[in-house]
Amino acid sequence: MKQKDPSTKNQRYLAVFLALTMLLSAGAIFFSGNNSNKDKSDNVSSPGNVEGNDTIAFSQIPGRQVHHEFNSIADGLNLSPEGVVSASYVDLQKTKGTPFEQVFGNETMMYSLYGADVTKRYGARYTDGNGFELHQIPEQKILMPWGAVQYDNYSLLARTNNTYDIWNVVGNPVILGSRQSVQDVIDILEGNATASTEYNNLVNQVSPEGSLYQELAMKTNNSTIPADQFYTDLRKLDDGSYRQTSLYLNPESNFTQKINAMQANSTERGVTYNVTTSGNITKVMITSDFGSLLNETQMLSQ
Repeated sequence: MKQKDPSTKNQRYLAVFLALTMLLSAGAIFFSGNNSNKDKSDNVSSPGNVEGNDTIAFSQIPGRQVHHEFNSIADGLNLSPEGVVSASYVDLQKTKGTPFEQVFGNETMMYSLYGADVTKRYGARYTDGNGFELHQIPEQKILMPWGAVQYDNYSLLARTNNTYDIWNVVGNPVILGSRQSVQDVIDILEGNATASTEYNNLVNQVSPEGSLYQELAMKTNNSTIPADQFYTDLRKLDDGSYRQTSLYLNPESNFTQKINAMQANSTERGVTYNVTTSGNITKVMITSDFGSLLNETQMLSQ
């Protein structure tokens, strides 16, 4: 019988994992098609000199820039307006050499947007379907925008020629989203609005160090999460195996029973479980080779 190519199997496992964990789509940019801005009357002006023919250095863009720690999903939440229903964070550098490089490490879309590599990404989504992203750009340069407007001494850079409502603010990290969502993030930076705290009970119990991917979400009318809130991260261990750590806030009783049942015979599948409960939070750590871990994730979600 013909053997499946290992890379094909990894691609199948990866596709299953991304579907099951409600990924915020590694290529998706959440933005509003509508423009409900506080300062619509501002004229869009050209930001000035260009570095080469295509890009402009951050240092050439007038106004203030973003300066905020950006090493985990918790850092992204600290810049997110209240009401986040799902969010994800990926360290693209850590995905290199892993099956996730096929999805997260594909920098074509990001490079076409900026003319520079993006090494870290965060995305947040809200109940109305809108949201924003944060991107780390070590080269500190960006493709020449169509124009710029000022908001609270920050330059909002137009990414399209009035075709879509997509804007940037440069810095560490770069903000990307609708004009309103970008302004809302700036309001948090300046202390004029409150950042999301909905997931503090979960993120305060995990260490992001070493994670290549983190995700969280809450139960809504449009989701099938078996708990009020859900957090997961994935990391590659020194011995080449992978570990997925998931936290569930107030998990459903039938889901808890399923976890216990799968843990009971996990060694038969070459998978190691470590399940603990603290108050109303259940923590599940699953360790195995990549394919077995992804297969276990599929069975746990069924």
